[in-house]
Amino acid sequence: MMEISMELVDQPGSLAIVAEALAEANINIETICAIGKVAPNVALVTEQIPQTKAVLDKLGVKYTVAELIKVVMPDEPGVLAQFSRRLSDAGVNLNSIYILSKYRGDTEVVFSADDIEKARQALNLHESVPP
Repeated sequence: MMEISMELVDQPGSLAIVAEALAEANINIETICAIGKVAPNVALVTEQIPQTKAVLDKLGVKYTVAELIKVVMPDEPGVLAQFSRRLSDAGVNLNSIYILSKYRGDTEVVFSADDIEKARQALNLHESVPP
């Protein structure tokens, strides 16, 4: 799973054009986030990286791609604080974070960071022990 971030023109239909092209290519968007007014930044999460890049290239949309790490954590107060503190204490900077789903007391999250391997180590993802 990867994050693709792109800058779109701030006008009606910019996102619609991209979303329609991705739909026509049968690309599933796991989650999406858009922030900004002057130069809207849209980030989407998908597993279909080559197909998504091909669509965006055809549209002439500039983008970046980042690797994501998926974790499942309890859906309760303080868990995000513990998670982010562990990364911070390891010197890892979070670049993005998305909630993919919530189900039966758990929250499935994906995130990108400035040092993916250090993040995996800080969260014990190299072992069979949950973070």
